[in-house]
Amino acid sequence: MRVVLRFICAALMLSPVWCEAPDADRTHHGDFVQFGNVLDRVMDKCNIQVQYNCSAACRIGVEIVISTPRRTGVIVYRRTWTNHKRFGKPRSRRVHLVFPPAVLYRRDFFVRRPLESCNVVLRAWMVHLFEKEIGGNHDKGYDQSLARTSTSLRTLPLSERPAYPQTRSVSWGAWLMWQLTKDTVRKCPHESDSVDILTFPFASTGERFGIIHIFSSFKNRDLERRRTLGFEQPRVTLSVWLYLLSWCSQSVCGIVKHVNEHRDYGSPLIMLSDTGDIVVQVQMVDGEEQAFTAHAALPLHTWIRLDIFFQVLEAKLTITKILPGEKTLETNHFFDFRQPGQFNDTSGYFVIGGCSYMQGFHGYIGPIRYYRLGSENVTNPLSPARTLKELDRLHRHCEEMRHVTEDYLQALIQNRDISRDVCESYYGGLKRKFGHRECTQTWSWDQQRRFNLTLRLLEEHQELIKGLSNSSRHLLLLGRVIFQDAVKTISKAEESDGVLDLMSSVIEQLQVSTCWGHQPSSLLLATLHLAGLGIPVDLEQGHVYSLIGGVSDDRLALMHLGYKHMQGLDGFPKDQNTAYGYYANIGKQTSIDREEVQDSWQTLTEHVHLNNDDELHTQTGELGDIVQYLKHQADRGDTESQKSLAKMLLWGSNGVEKDIRAAVTWYARSALQMVDPTAMYDYAILLLKGTGVKKNRTLGLELLEKAADMGSVEALNGLGWYYNTVVKDGRKAFRYFELAAENGSRDGLFNVGVYHLNGDNPDKPDRNETAAFHYFLDAAHLGHMDGAVQSAMFLSTGSVQGVPRDQGKAVLLLKRVSEMNGHLGFMVKDALQTYQRRSWDEALVKYAILAETGLGVAQHNAAHLCELLDHSSACQWRYHNYSTYNHIPQEAGLLRMGDYYSELAEMVKAIDMYSTAAVHGSAQGLFNLAMLIEEGYEVPDIIRDQMGLSDAHNVSRSAVVANLLSRCRAFEEGDVTPCSLVLWRMELMQAWRDFTHSSVQLPLACGIFATLAVFVFAVLLRTLLACYSALYLSTSQSSERHGEQEISDSPLETRTENQQQSYQPTVAHNHLSVQETSDLIVTVTGVCACVIFIMFISRLL
Repeated sequence: MRVVLRFICAALMLSPVWCEAPDADRTHHGDFVQFGNVLDRVMDKCNIQVQYNCSAACRIGVEIVISTPRRTGVIVYRRTWTNHKRFGKPRSRRVHLVFPPAVLYRRDFFVRRPLESCNVVLRAWMVHLFEKEIGGNHDKGYDQSLARTSTSLRTLPLSERPAYPQTRSVSWGAWLMWQLTKDTVRKCPHESDSVDILTFPFASTGERFGIIHIFSSFKNRDLERRRTLGFEQPRVTLSVWLYLLSWCSQSVCGIVKHVNEHRDYGSPLIMLSDTGDIVVQVQMVDGEEQAFTAHAALPLHTWIRLDIFFQVLEAKLTITKILPGEKTLETNHFFDFRQPGQFNDTSGYFVIGGCSYMQGFHGYIGPIRYYRLGSENVTNPLSPARTLKELDRLHRHCEEMRHVTEDYLQALIQNRDISRDVCESYYGGLKRKFGHRECTQTWSWDQQRRFNLTLRLLEEHQELIKGLSNSSRHLLLLGRVIFQDAVKTISKAEESDGVLDLMSSVIEQLQVSTCWGHQPSSLLLATLHLAGLGIPVDLEQGHVYSLIGGVSDDRLALMHLGYKHMQGLDGFPKDQNTAYGYYANIGKQTSIDREEVQDSWQTLTEHVHLNNDDELHTQTGELGDIVQYLKHQADRGDTESQKSLAKMLLWGSNGVEKDIRAAVTWYARSALQMVDPTAMYDYAILLLKGTGVKKNRTLGLELLEKAADMGSVEALNGLGWYYNTVVKDGRKAFRYFELAAENGSRDGLFNVGVYHLNGDNPDKPDRNETAAFHYFLDAAHLGHMDGAVQSAMFLSTGSVQGVPRDQGKAVLLLKRVSEMNGHLGFMVKDALQTYQRRSWDEALVKYAILAETGLGVAQHNAAHLCELLDHSSACQWRYHNYSTYNHIPQEAGLLRMGDYYSELAEMVKAIDMYSTAAVHGSAQGLFNLAMLIEEGYEVPDIIRDQMGLSDAHNVSRSAVVANLLSRCRAFEEGDVTPCSLVLWRMELMQAWRDFTHSSVQLPLACGIFATLAVFVFAVLLRTLLACYSALYLSTSQSSERHGEQEISDSPLETRTENQQQSYQPTVAHNHLSVQETSDLIVTVTGVCACVIFIMFISRLL
């Protein structure tokens, strides 16, 4: 029996061997592998018979390979086994195949992305195993096999495929989302290797500030693969437009710099030399750096395009110059690096202009286009062309005007009467009086015609500039005079007849003042053209004068440019990178200006609203009640009054003129009482720095130590500063800084951050930039200027571990710092004093200039003055609208813009304005928002989240309105307010609705009313019957008496008396009955009303 079974099994095993697949491989040793039953298409839950013969130890594998248009040769299934016995004898094995659902089923909830067009290959292979591979080494596969076979399987069309068998339940929410999104056509985002880094000109001041830009990896895999392959075989192209006002003041200045993740210069590094040459540096693959210089001597006041091509080992620099008459001049420079450079643009960040490592050049940077994968043809036109050409024209005009002015001043110095200044010899006087003079014409007739206004202004103000030896100084002084006259003229332009002619003359004078270097004049010109004050709006001219002010490093002009780019207003593209470049400059200047307390052109920036009488009352100056009261209290020894008065005099706040000596005197009087640690600290800092007083470190240290002992946190930081700066004891200084920081000192937090940044922490001497950043950021939130500048730099680069890049937050931090600038505060104070002199038109011009810098209080005041002076509505809405963009928006602007959008029936925008005002604590905003919701308008979900109304979908509309009105009452003053009245009305209406819908109280009240009605009717009926009976009885008695009187012979008087006597009881009885009835009705009605009222009040409460 066993022999028969063995024979049957052998027959079964050997029978399929003869059905050899046509593509099966067979070696000379007889090794082969093939499929016994060949499939024709993919199927679920199918088996395949694999037949093979091994002449030695071997491994056999079965694979399913899928290829799609996007990827080829993807192995989705593999099954392998080994054979170590019965060599030379054919064998077979049944293999269970598992195909991926994407090729088996149609698209549904479980199979989201089926493969429609794909090639499926089923293949088998065999490899021999050596002794070292028998242990399990699986390196060899199909490509190294001795014998192999394969067959192609077809897939069914999507329409003919079955549905995926559902083996588990699906949640209703997931199924609904699938039904809603299954027909959505997914599109790949457009991605290009060419990047426009800069599309609008950037004004480079020649300092260490510029635009920071980072690059991310491509989302497209093909582009990203090409980029990564170019790390060591680079093909990169960069095109940059430049406009130079001067060559580099140092040996080299930065144009484009790549700072890699190791804080080293990467590739490329493009610089400008002090001779106008271009220097290009590249980092090689081996880490070395190579550079070449293109000796081009770039011309000034000319637009120049630099096109740099990097092709593996070679570099090509093409310089294109724009010549007068729209002509161009092109030169090429070549360089061979002899080894490939290393380019990885996602490492670190790029800087356009200056940075902390290298200063930038003085001029403008135009459009920049970067080809990340290289390009032989560059497309980077000069854009915006009209603006940049006008910028070039004005700079050339100003340059020529400065030459004319210098010649005039030189001639003035040579030809003036010097006998007034120095003693002159007798013969020298005779020579000057009778000697022959040679007259040369300094200017051509064309120059005299074109610069007629310049020469006339110089002649009119000749006495002003005669006594000054510094030409730039007297030109600035003259420009300031022209600026002040222009502001007064503009304020009176509305009252004159020839407004346009007058404004044209003012603009020409301001242009002259701008060319002489007075940059507030350029900002005024930009304001006039952008806001349309007295002239038509001209955005191009506004852009030109904005850039001229910015390139001259004017503080307000830098704020103006940063604000416009931050918000994307008036045709300036919204670009946080460019905004950072401007705000970083003004932020650093603000920090430096803060130390120059004695500068008379600086004061604190005070946010005074012109429509707030209480705030205006604090700005009355030395003659005001507040200052007089403080002086009175200070003379009596009140420490708080002495400190307040000293601060006013030190910074010139509250309308008080700056007086450093008087401020120091009051600081000394308050500190030397030894009772107030804050006063002691303030005076100690003045003594240690020598501000307004002779340095006295001994007394300053003594005051600091006593103030620290009395609990002054800032005194702890002051001691740290003393031991760090004077004693040079870093360990002890850090202890004081750390103690001050732990107690909330912003200066202490910043100084601890500096120690971590420099690696000077005695406990942890290594640099810790992450810890330093957090200390800087905490200090910035408390108002520390340097802390904000440092943390903004880290946020803009994103180069610190654990600190993600957030350019918007960096810009916001710097904007807050810039609004504390002392020179800005001086301008705000000047505008306020102009308003207090009742020169409202002039104040409007000054506030408009400040409003263009993004200062919220200036925007509010400018809009208020436009409304007060009945200017065009565009003036009001412009600045009201601008005030809503600030990080702390103005309440009046939000409410007015909300009313404006409501009138235009743009309710979504109106709700947004009202809700923003409500979030910032505006009672009027809450009230308006509640009224709109009550009228039936829907509030977007994002606003619900901001207002804390996320669960408003689950409650009634009236409940939401009541919630908002309750919040409104918390911000209102007084007992009877609009919000409280509306809320009371809503509560009454709700109580009435509850009362009328009650199943108990409403029937009871109806029953009371019905009973009352029946009772009143019955009482009235009874009273009427009683009156009728009494009347009938009196009538009968009168008739009887009348009959008796006819028989008797009594006189007429006796009859009348008897009638009166008979009627009196009847009338009295009727009156008493009616009175009783009315009293009873009133009583019962009052009782019923009280019952119903009590029932209603119970509902209300």
